[in-house]
Amino acid sequence: MPIIASGVCRPRNLSADAKGSIHDDATATELGFRAGTVAGDIHLEQFGGILVQAFGQDWFERGSLSMYFMHATADSEPVEAVLDVPGSVVPTTNMQVTARMTTPEGITVAEGTASGGVSTEPTALHSRDRRGVDPSTLRMLRGAVPGRELDPRTRTPRGTDQRLRHSRGIMTAPLDWYVGDSPWGGPVCSPLTACQLLVAGMTESIERECGEFVGLYGAIEIRNHRGPLFLDTEYTVTGRVLDVADTPKTEVLWFTTEAREAGSPSGEPVASLTMMTRLLKDSSPLYA
Repeated sequence: MPIIASGVCRPRNLSADAKGSIHDDATATELGFRAGTVAGDIHLEQFGGILVQAFGQDWFERGSLSMYFMHATADSEPVEAVLDVPGSVVPTTNMQVTARMTTPEGITVAEGTASGGVSTEPTALHSRDRRGVDPSTLRMLRGAVPGRELDPRTRTPRGTDQRLRHSRGIMTAPLDWYVGDSPWGGPVCSPLTACQLLVAGMTESIERECGEFVGLYGAIEIRNHRGPLFLDTEYTVTGRVLDVADTPKTEVLWFTTEAREAGSPSGEPVASLTMMTRLLKDSSPLYA
């Protein structure tokens, strides 16, 4: 099967200065990681160029990228994003294809699916068995009952951050549409900026209930419904808990969010997100 590849890139750990987080070298190594980790949403940004190669501007309008993370990478470690695309794919297709990210040694960093439109197949994350548990059996996520509403937020995508990444050459897959004119008018959100809009602050009330912990992204899906998301545009983001789960080393939170234009509280969202975060048990006093 033909592939479309990003080429080997070296994503930067943009949160290395966040002391006490999984991106901080000291904290990460204490918890058994090789170094502070590159966030999963940074890896998503590397797919931007090849998603446009495969699906054209359709991806920003109705497309999805659904990835499950399997191997943590550190600052500037080389990785390559790949789509397995049949030769028949055209920009208007609704076909879903396999997506993956690997190291030059062949280690799978993430795997999942991508689509340029509304596919009849479930995405990688929505076909996954979440193995949910009763929240009352957990120590950190006891209050994260499935269906619980998340903290709504109204905000504008981080345009300054996106433009700086682009101008400083630390964006792994830069597109002119991220900083200037696009087929839809003004600059649009990259996958990283879209993820930040759809995630930031949404689980704050749940995190406060969990006490002290260190977390990391385990899986992310971004779906455009009537996109793209624009810079310098205000959106209202809402969400809810999907499920909680338990593993020997982590407690797991699954949740979903949706972004709508501010002042338009109903109807189809512009974009949505499904995310899984892992709360490391070794980082919590509740597991001391």
